[in-house]
Parts: sequence; structure tokens; C-alpha cells
Amino acid sequence: MNEQLSIETPEQIDLSFQKAGIGSRFYAALIDTGLLTLIALIGYYVNRNFLTELGETLGNWLGALGGIIVFALFWGYYMVFEVTTNGQSLGKRALGLRVIKEEGYPIGFADSAIRNLVRVVDFLPFFYGAGLLAMLINKDWRRLGDLAAGTLVVKTARTDRKLAGANLKAAPFVVNIPPQQTFTYSAWIQPELVTETELGVIREYLGRRGMLPKPRRSELGRTIANPIIEKMDGSEEIRNRILVDYDKFLEEVYVLKTSETT
Repeated sequence: MNEQLSIETPEQIDLSFQKAGIGSRFYAALIDTGLLTLIALIGYYVNRNFLTELGETLGNWLGALGGIIVFALFWGYYMVFEVTTNGQSLGKRALGLRVIKEEGYPIGFADSAIRNLVRVVDFLPFFYGAGLLAMLINKDWRRLGDLAAGTLVVKTARTDRKLAGANLKAAPFVVNIPPQQTFTYSAWIQPELVTETELGVIREYLGRRGMLPKPRRSELGRTIANPIIEKMDGSEEIRNRILVDYDKFLEEVYVLKTSETT
């Protein structure tokens, strides 16, 4: 089965990834499950004596609450890490994997919530039996949660370098932005309104724009910038100024947003 994956985004940018196979995903899941099991066991032993000292009724209620907390832990662990660390749980980070949208974009909260709610079904009848079956009959090795959320798991550049060795010839992905001598839109740009998904699209565009023909580059820059402009309620004057240079606008959004998060 071919491990290479080529995705054409809605903006007609070609992205290349290496698909994560069953083996690497299994070991990543093993690490994550081991960590979660360890946390659950520690919580159980810490609270066992406390629960036994309570009355039967109250102890049963707290036991039920504990079950809900354990479910939330197992579900929320993956969701929190995937949304805040670019699609990587601790296990995936250790194995050099990450989750992305099937269009090549970073995943969002709703995508992660769906794929991890369906994880319960993937786990049946024991340790990802249903998920493994789905991966074996799917050309992109996607479990049921991936199919439901429209996501897939790929290898990161770090893993690709390790697998290919020192003679890797593929150039790393670099966002090339000229030094910002002046900021034209900084007084108006609100970086806190820019989502991680939008930032990812901007990053891809700025890194690959040099490979695009000029008319396509101009059209794509406008397509990416317009929703952000509308979100920030730009005046007609600012909109007209941005129409002259979308690249400048997107560069400033990227610089201000990444500066805000560092």
C-alpha cells in the first residue's frame, strides 16, 4: 500500500504527506492508553479510602461521578492535546505523528470532538478491534473516528527525516516573510480573532506562494484574506488598501498572530 499521500486543497495548493501506518499508530495509542490508565489507577487508589468512609448512598453517587470523570478524562485527553498541539497527543508526538483534516488543514475543536467520541466504537470489542478492521480495508488507514470526522493521521517532517536518514533531499517547509519595516494594518488587525485553522492556511500560503503563477497567487491571497477582513469589520478605506496588496496583509496577520502566541 502506497504510503505517500497528495492532497489538493480547495485553494488548489498541492500538499504532500506520508501516511501513518498501523504499526506507528498502534504504538502511539499504546503510549496514550498507558498514560491514561496510569492516571486512572492513581486516582482510584487515592480516592478508594475516601469513598469507603462515606455512607453507602453518597459513596454510590460519588462512584458514578467518578465513572463520568474517567470517561471525560479518556475523551478530553485526546481532544485537548489535538486541538492545542497541532493534532498531536503525547503518544503521537513521541512517534512523530499528527492528525489533519482530509483537505490538509489543521483540525479544529469539532473535528477532534467527533473523532474522539467515535473512539469508543473503534475500541470495541477490545483495544481498537473495530478501528483496526476499518484501517485494514481503508486505503488511507483511517479508523471509524477519522472517517466520521473527515480526518487522517500523517507522519510529521521530523519523522520523515529520521526515516529517510541524513541524505534527505526534501527541503523543510519554511515561511518566508521579508523583514517588516512598517506595519500598514497593525492598528486594525485583531490577531486574537484569527483561528488556528486560519493561521495554518495562511502559513501554507506564505510558504508556497513563490511556486504559484502570479494570477493564481493574487486570487488565492484574496480568497484567504477576505473572510478575515470581514471578521475584523474593516472599514471601506482599509478594504480598498488591502485590495492593493493581500500578501502584505496576510504577512502582518501571520507575524502579529505568531508573536501573540510566543
